Amino acid sequence: MIQKINKRILFYCAAYFILCYAMAIHWYLSGYFDVINILFDADPNTNLASFAHGWRRNTIIHAFLELFTIPIRGIEVVFSYFGLISDRLFFREILALAISPLFSALSVVYFYGILKQLDITSFEINIFTLIFALSFSKLLFAFTPETYAISGFLMTFLIYYFLTCKNNNKKGHPFIWLCIAIALTGITITNIAIFFIVFYLHLLQTVKLNYLYAFRNASTYSILSIVTVVVFFVATRALLNLETGNDGSVDWFTKFIADSFEEVTHNTVNLFSASLNSFVAAYPVTLPNLHCKEIACNMLSFTRYKEDYLLLLIVAVFFLIAYFNIAKYVKKHGWHEVYAVSLLIILFNFALHSFFGNNEVFIYTQHWFVPLSLLLIPMLAGKRLLSISFLILIIGINFNFILNIDQLIYMHG
Repeated sequence: MIQKINKRILFYCAAYFILCYAMAIHWYLSGYFDVINILFDADPNTNLASFAHGWRRNTIIHAFLELFTIPIRGIEVVFSYFGLISDRLFFREILALAISPLFSALSVVYFYGILKQLDITSFEINIFTLIFALSFSKLLFAFTPETYAISGFLMTFLIYYFLTCKNNNKKGHPFIWLCIAIALTGITITNIAIFFIVFYLHLLQTVKLNYLYAFRNASTYSILSIVTVVVFFVATRALLNLETGNDGSVDWFTKFIADSFEEVTHNTVNLFSASLNSFVAAYPVTLPNLHCKEIACNMLSFTRYKEDYLLLLIVAVFFLIAYFNIAKYVKKHGWHEVYAVSLLIILFNFALHSFFGNNEVFIYTQHWFVPLSLLLIPMLAGKRLLSISFLILIIGINFNFILNIDQLIYMHG
């Protein structure tokens, strides 16, 4: 499927990977990944330990996380054989830092592939790919060892494959659909709902099954994927005698459930705000980070409170007005399927994280960033000056954040 994508984008994404990997190593050596909650409540230290060494998290929520240590340890064995490693733990962690940049770069390749299948100009394909690649959520999770870059890639490929099957009027290979479902579930178990949405619409619109049979088939794939992941997790814990992490326990679930209408409202407002910040790193808040022991540091946050609600309401009204233009554009170009998928993925994530999840909802944005980026197309298509201006705005604000991150993390008073 990759042969349909222009080879030039592969070169640009290789450069994107190298730059993101270099930045990931710089942040690692700067200590930004040493403790949790520095970067918008991310857990880079525990995820890096799972990627590099195969220990730390060991949770059914992210059952496949420790699998990444297999190729890393394989490379380690080769370098160690030739006596090229002095510190094995450090070597593995440096290698593991490549995982997020790699999957982020691959997601850019397949986002470009999605755009190539839409009825837009070459200029628009290039400008929207750049906006996608240089947006803040994409950059942050390309630098940071987390599950979100991997989920972002898998969702990009899922939508790419959905659109490819639709445009070629093909069912797609059942094995490929199942592999996507299992991979999504193994990285983050709630991702299976996103697979279900996309695959259900594929069965309805491309395969032409009726509602009942489409629901049955989509449910079968989803249940089989969950069972596969659970069996894998239980079997590996038993065979390797690993201690299961706290994530996914009853106590862990109850800790993240919203228990009041006010909290649900707060989360919903912040999901909208986080969606805006997924493009630009505007107005980050710094709070004391109690997890920093050796040296005082801050926790960066995009969480908004009641004093920000009026401004967010004004922005929401603007986007509501823009929505009618989106609907007309989608109808004109016959993009109903891809935008139905996009809206349903966004709605699912908003529904889920209004009631369940971390207070810092920005951390989840990669789970709906591809659909969100697709919604930009009807708003900016045909408006060359506005598109370029938006790209310049993204570059200016996001690179200003990157250049000043040390001051944000270690600034006090």
